[in-house]
Amino acid sequence: MAAVRPRRPSHTYPTCPPSRPAGSPRHSHHRPGGGGSAFLGVQEHVDTRTRARQRSRAPHTSYRIRIARTDELGDVLGLIDQAARWLQAEKNTTQWVRPWPSEDDRRKRVYESLLNRETWLMFDGGRPIGTVTIKLIGHEELWTAPERETEAVYLHRLVIHRDYAGDGLGAELIDWAGRRGASRLQNAELIRIDVWTDNTELHAYYRRQGFKDVAIRTTSDNTPSGALFERPLDAARPVLAQRITEHVLPT
Repeated sequence: MAAVRPRRPSHTYPTCPPSRPAGSPRHSHHRPGGGGSAFLGVQEHVDTRTRARQRSRAPHTSYRIRIARTDELGDVLGLIDQAARWLQAEKNTTQWVRPWPSEDDRRKRVYESLLNRETWLMFDGGRPIGTVTIKLIGHEELWTAPERETEAVYLHRLVIHRDYAGDGLGAELIDWAGRRGASRLQNAELIRIDVWTDNTELHAYYRRQGFKDVAIRTTSDNTPSGALFERPLDAARPVLAQRITEHVLPT
């Protein structure tokens, strides 16, 4: 969520811009990675229903989120690659060790989600710090036909830059994405996500966010992201500090 390279499709997908690496600071709001929470005004709260921990910055902190443009493919891939480097260095998982199943296929898959206006970018000032892709239809080889009869919001490629990890922003992005997806459905009941099968620490993270195990499944193309989780949409925690604010691209 990646050998013979496949034949390049007839459509040429943009290359990543060679200039600024995704996630590099461009303004005074940048904070170095690894900063302790004592310097950030972080407060931790425990949800009384799920016992999930939620840490929030001071209420004045705010992040913009909007639909990603097609020319921001490099920013989206850059966030994924930054997370991949951290996973390889710190965690016992094969997740994103290489683009799956190839770099061309990954680029095509992400670019198509940009064309379909399914992928969102979150910003701290002008710096991209997070991304999530929201779909309204589940993968037919991962989710059974009876499961897909229940309206649900499906989240993919949810990433928070490591400089912003550890203060509950990922949990807030999950909640926001669930609400945003549900606004386009009449009877949405669930948030669903497929997770890298061998990333057991990430499985535990989603359980702490109130998700329940559904199954581990394989597909005809042997996707490595076959661990399935879901939770009720109404399990989203009360928004203690609305840090994520949606912005609309000008037409």
